[in-house]
Formats: sequence, structure tokens, C-alpha cells
Amino acid sequence: MKIYDAHCHLNTTELYEQWDEYLKKFIDNWGAGIVNVGCDDSCNEKGLIIAQNFDQDGVIVKATLWYHPEIIWKSITQNNIEEKIASLKVLIEGNREHVVAVGECGIDLHFVNETENLAIQTQLFEVQCVLARELDMPLVVHSRDAFNETLSVLKDYQDLVIYFHCRWYGPDEVQKLIDMKFKKLYIGFCGNVTYKNAENLRESLKVVPDGSLLLETDSPYLAPQIVRGTMNEPMNVKYIYEFVAEYLSVDIKKLAQQCERNFKELYNV
Repeated sequence: MKIYDAHCHLNTTELYEQWDEYLKKFIDNWGAGIVNVGCDDSCNEKGLIIAQNFDQDGVIVKATLWYHPEIIWKSITQNNIEEKIASLKVLIEGNREHVVAVGECGIDLHFVNETENLAIQTQLFEVQCVLARELDMPLVVHSRDAFNETLSVLKDYQDLVIYFHCRWYGPDEVQKLIDMKFKKLYIGFCGNVTYKNAENLRESLKVVPDGSLLLETDSPYLAPQIVRGTMNEPMNVKYIYEFVAEYLSVDIKKLAQQCERNFKELYNV
């Protein structure tokens, strides 16, 4: 059985210094492919370094590059947004063998003060949608407490391949995404689907078409319930596979085969 972590962050401060050890543990637990997702300048650089330096036959290690909406607090302003986007475009175009998507990007209104920068979050999201279209690449979307705001942007980009990662919403929102008729839609679930108070999130598993389902850790965040309270890592995606297979009453090997097809189709690997 082969399993895939469709969205993780070995490129963060918490995991980067030992990224090769975390990858070995992942591979020793049926891991066959991961994608390290960019969220700021540092993570973009480190994710690319990992992809460039990992070399093991039969194991896929790729990266995405871009800016998480929360980075606006730290380094994105109206004055530098065009410069940031232009330099990342050059970086992506120069590393197409390693970079498989644009993202993660989107809108996050979880914290009260984030409503104050909704306008620039929206602007940053829109320019990333435009770039994904220009480069003919998938777009990795982050959305938290901002479903309507996220869809208000995505409605103009239904020609894109969308990976709506780390589901925070319920079955009604999943159906709305499906109804938008994107070029192709993928929806990812991570460790929070295993939490005791996440029944609405679990219910959305039943709505997602087989050809759209992906599983991920979003490590080092959101460790599955069985290891909750510890720092998450890619190896823990196996617990999410086990949980989802049991919840949906499907054979775990068939689930893994479906997720493998979806992973390879999304990221064109």
C-alpha cells in the first residue's frame, strides 16, 4: 500500500532542520509522495530546497510556492505586492520540475483583526488566481471562517484546477464547491477530521466524489486525534487514512489507490 501526504510543511521552522529524518519515517510507513506547500518567503525557499535535494526512486517530493493569507500581517503591503508576485513568478518558472502548484493562498478571517485587511487578502488571492491561470497550474486554496468571501473570488476562476485544502466546512459548502464546476476540484482532509467535535466536517466526507478526495497532514499543525497534543509530521497521514477508511466503510487499500490517482492527477506527477 502506498499513501500520500497531499499538503504538508516540512519547510517550516518546526520541521525543516530534520526534514530528511521526517521523510524517512514517512517512507518507512508506506509514504510514497508529499508536497511541501509554500506560505511565505522562507517556506518557499526551504520547500524548494527539499524538492531539489531529495532523490529516491519511487518517492515523490515536490513543492508549491506562494503566500498564505496570514503573511499579510508580516510582509505583504500595497507597496510591495507587485514586486513579491513578480519575483515568485520567476522562481516558479525557473523550477517547474520541482514546483507543482501555486499556493497556498486564499482568505482567512479566523482572527478578529484579519477583517481589517480583507481588502488586501482579496487582492493577493486574486493575483495568485491570475498567475495560476497564466502558468496553467493548479491552485491550492486556504479558507477559514471565510467561505463566502473565498467563493466570491473563485467564481471568476472556474477554469482553474482547485485544491481546496484542509476542510474547515461542512457538506453544504462542499456541495457549493462542486456546483461551481471548476475545471477540476480536489478537496483535502487532515487531522482535524478525526477530532471528537468535528462531526459536521466528517459528514462532508460523504459528499466529496471519489475522484476529488485527498488526505493530508498540514503538518506540523492539526495532529490526528490519536497523537493529538504532539507536533504533527507526514508519517501521521497513515492515521487519517485509517480513520477515513473506517468512517466511510471502505477498504483502506482501495482508498489509498484512489488518493494516489487523485494526488498524481492534481499535481501532474
